[in-house]
Amino acid sequence: MPRRIAALPATAVALAVLLGSCASEPEAPSQAEQSASATESAAAIEPAVTADLPVEVTGEVNPDVAPQVQITTPLSVEETTREVVAPGSGEEITVEDRVQFAYALYAGSTGELLDSSYGATDARFELAEVTKGIARGLVGAHVGDRLTIAIAPDDGFGEAAAQFGKEGVDATTTFVLVADVERIIPTQATGEAVEPPANLPAVDVDEQGVPTGFTVSDPTPPADTVAQTLIRGTGPVITSGMTVTMQYVGATLADGEVFESSWTGTEPFQTAIGTGQVIPGWDEGIVGQTVGSRVLLVIPAADAYGEEPTGGQPAGALVFVVDILDAY
Repeated sequence: MPRRIAALPATAVALAVLLGSCASEPEAPSQAEQSASATESAAAIEPAVTADLPVEVTGEVNPDVAPQVQITTPLSVEETTREVVAPGSGEEITVEDRVQFAYALYAGSTGELLDSSYGATDARFELAEVTKGIARGLVGAHVGDRLTIAIAPDDGFGEAAAQFGKEGVDATTTFVLVADVERIIPTQATGEAVEPPANLPAVDVDEQGVPTGFTVSDPTPPADTVAQTLIRGTGPVITSGMTVTMQYVGATLADGEVFESSWTGTEPFQTAIGTGQVIPGWDEGIVGQTVGSRVLLVIPAADAYGEEPTGGQPAGALVFVVDILDAY
């Protein structure tokens, strides 16, 4: 695997990232503490009711600029409800999607702001794994929408809501989420195909274009790590210190035998890059690439685990194909 030392959790978000800065004393509710109401199977998530809400939202749709929000309090709903404040023109969101959005969270009982990502790091959620009311508010919406979502208590945070430490915020509270939907995070690389040199390993893909392995024509290890873009994405450039979400397949260069694939797991691999969290070949090869890219890494033993690694890692030169899905 690409890790040299323990990587960051694959899902650092849970509810803690969405609400993590709102209540340092005490801490915001964790995903485990809300599991009864926060996690629903994909089949059980129905879109929210669409209706006007007694919430006024003004200001530009911009993840760096917080909107102005006025709530007629107390606001309480029995059914999670959303209002499209400003419609977007992007693709429709499904429960299978991982969505990036800017948000501000309020207590419907008091109108108090509990947390906001505006000007900071956006939320990124697998909708099938997030608080049900948030998922219901986003499913069926579109990329580019500005939404107001009134989260009914039955779809909210349950008894863990009391951990916000706010007067009038408990298991019976309706929460109000204002969200600017920025994008659906892709599941594989997207962009312009790049023709690689003939002497590099060829990437084998399945019918869906997912990498499955390699055909190695020249097993000679390079002197230095080779990073060859195969698909050039149009997203931000990766810089050292970013948290990057990736899918990858790794094999030994000598024979092309696959030793690991994140595609066979339940979620992509996520780590800080350029900081020694992974083998040097990854730090060197991923920094400078763009989000959305597919990159072939041919890594000599010195930039991998060496010729005689301990701990069960593969020896010698390695080859990886990496799809860069997201970075922040």
